[in-house]
This record gives sequence, structure tokens and C-alpha cells, in this order.
Amino acid sequence: MSKLRISHPTGILRGRLELPGSKSESNRLLILQALYAPELVLNGLSESNDTQVLVAALSDYKSQTKLNIGDAGTAMRFLTAFLSSQKGTWELDGSKRMRERPIGVLVEALRHLGAQIEYLNQEGFPPLLIKGSQLSGGLLNIDAGISSQFLSALMMIAPGMEQGLELRWKGAAVSTPYLYLTANLMRRMGFKVFFLANEIRIPAQNLAEPAPSQNVEPDWSAASYWFAAAALAQEAEIYLPGFKEYSLQGDSIVAQHMAPLGLEQIFIGGGIRIRKAAPFAPRAEINLLNCPDLAQSIVPAYAASGLRSKFHGLQTLRIKETDRLLALKQELSKFSTELEIDEDSLTLGSGYRPTDVEIETYGDHRMAMGFMPLALQASLLIHQPEVVAKSYPSFWEDCKKMGFRLEELD
Repeated sequence: MSKLRISHPTGILRGRLELPGSKSESNRLLILQALYAPELVLNGLSESNDTQVLVAALSDYKSQTKLNIGDAGTAMRFLTAFLSSQKGTWELDGSKRMRERPIGVLVEALRHLGAQIEYLNQEGFPPLLIKGSQLSGGLLNIDAGISSQFLSALMMIAPGMEQGLELRWKGAAVSTPYLYLTANLMRRMGFKVFFLANEIRIPAQNLAEPAPSQNVEPDWSAASYWFAAAALAQEAEIYLPGFKEYSLQGDSIVAQHMAPLGLEQIFIGGGIRIRKAAPFAPRAEINLLNCPDLAQSIVPAYAASGLRSKFHGLQTLRIKETDRLLALKQELSKFSTELEIDEDSLTLGSGYRPTDVEIETYGDHRMAMGFMPLALQASLLIHQPEVVAKSYPSFWEDCKKMGFRLEELD
């Protein structure tokens, strides 16, 4: 389907949804499984396209010399490090957009650790020629301001390096909670990981007795769309089973950012209940450096609720599936919302008028899902609705369960 008209007849959301497994946890555990524990059983893996691409690549990389991971950014970064640590030679490529997403910081870091990697086209960008071998490791000073996935990729291959790995960086790292997620998943596997301020140390080590299985928590990024929908609904009570009160996922902070819209979450019965509550006063400035992927859930909901704030720490959104800052500005302008952007921030100004409009998704799954809640106020026509498969394949079916009306159009 090329377009999807979506609306809601009542504005009332009630029900239970089984959300997909965390893509962040799934992709990290898959790399760790392939590196150190092939017999490890992974329960609740994400069904997202990104995870399926990584599963396919890891299942037959030994018999392939060319791997194309499409638009799966996590797979590109994790596989670049993974293949560098394995014996063999590979060409690693992706989609047209993937060839525009920088990977130079990771490549230079791996070269410093002993990797042999060449650019096959433009310097600093895929495709890559990787000649893998055991890496020497040691001390590495790295730029942590572009992507936490670069550091996570290095962390996961560190136990197999001759000298282990010591990572250091200056200033604030982007998406720091994802580094803690990687560290804690490795600890759950049985590895020693030392993390203090701007330094991570992982000794060279073998995995003595890995746990027989690991469970993947549902995805907090997926939950964020339902927080936003509940905020814009006339009435709402949504139950999401499987979520942990003390989650490893950085996006679990979503409830705090949604509190100004009049929402609360309650942990009950092994999951969370989302319902209406007294709103908190919004902050004038909000820093999303640790959870930039929430921007497309939070910003449209704030706009539609009449809240005005400035959002910082969004520099990584420029190099995602699309330029997400520009995409948010262009699509919210269709609702008469004033929005200013610069390199790392977004200022939400005055104006919002519910109206029947067409929403461009720019091939970006989060644009489709982040604008869904606005269909509680007016009918929307979503372009390329199939992009949700990248992270949340059952998204539109879950919308139907919550009473949304969906009409497929050519």
C-alpha cells in the first residue's frame, strides 16, 4: 500500500497491546550470541526489519563475501565491528541513504585497534571492504558525540581483543543510556565491564558459563507512540504487558517527558498502565541528548496539546533515515505550527490547527508512527505506511485494536 487514511471515530482508547521486543536489546544480544555463545536461546526477539536483516547477515556471513544490509543503521555499525574481528574478507554495503550516513569515526577507531578497512566509494561512508582478524585492542580515545552505536559496537567485540579495550571520550556522549544498556547486557552474559564517567574498560576474557537464555524486554520506543496517543485521546487507559519498572532501555524515560501532557504510568501485573492524570507544567527547555529517538513521539504530541518548549541534544537526527529535524518542521507546518530548527535543537512555537492533511514519511518509520496520534483530532493520509516494518511491523494492526479506522489507498 502506498497511502493509508487513518482516523478515530470516538477519541477513546482502551485496551491491551503486546508490543514487539526491543530492537536495541535484540540486536546487541544477537551480536553477543554470534561472538561468544552460539547456543544461547534468545526469547522475545524483535520482529522488526532491522533485526531480521541482522539475523540473516549473521546466519550466513561465513559463506558470503558481500553483505547488503539496506537501510538498517544498527546492523551497519554493529557488523562493521563484528566482521573486523572475524577471519575473512567482506564488502559491506547498504541502501542509497545508508551510503550518506557517516561511519568514519567507527572505521578510524577500528583501524587504531588493528582492523583493515577500506572505503570503496566516498571517504567516511559505506560501502566498506573489511579484512577481518583478531584485533589488538588497547586504549582508544573516541568522539562520542555522533552515535552511541559506534561505542556499543566496539564494546561488544572488546572481550576478544588481545589487550581488551579501554574507551575514553571528552564531553557528553550521545544516547549514554544505550552504552549502559550494552554494558548491562554484557554483564548479564557474564562479562566484566567497568563503566565510570567518560571511560569504559573491558578486559580480554573468555565467557566461562554463559546463561542458557536471555529474555528481550518489549520496546519502549514502540510504547512512546501509545503514550502520545493517550495524551491526545478524549479518554485513555492502555495496558502494555512485559515492561520492567527498572528498564535498561533509555527510552523508558518517556513517561517523564509525557507527564506535562497529563499522563501517568503505573506498573502493575508485570506491565504498565497508561492513563490520564493531572498535567505537569512543561519545561521551557528539554534535553533529549540521551533519548533522541523520542523526538518524533514527543514533538507532535506537544504541538497538538498546545505546549511550547525548546528541545536540545538532537544533532544525531540529521543523519538518521532522513533529516528528522527538517522532516518534523515540514510536516508540522501543515498544521500551522511554527517550528524553528538548527543543527542540534528544535524550538516549538505557537499555533496548531487540527486539519485533514497528507503526511510524508520520507522513508522513516518514526515519522509514520509519531504522527499517528494526530489522527485522533483529524483524518490523516499517511504516505508509505509500510515503513513501520523497520521497527514495529504490527503497528497498524495495533491501531485497529485501539479503534482507529484505516483505509488503504493506491
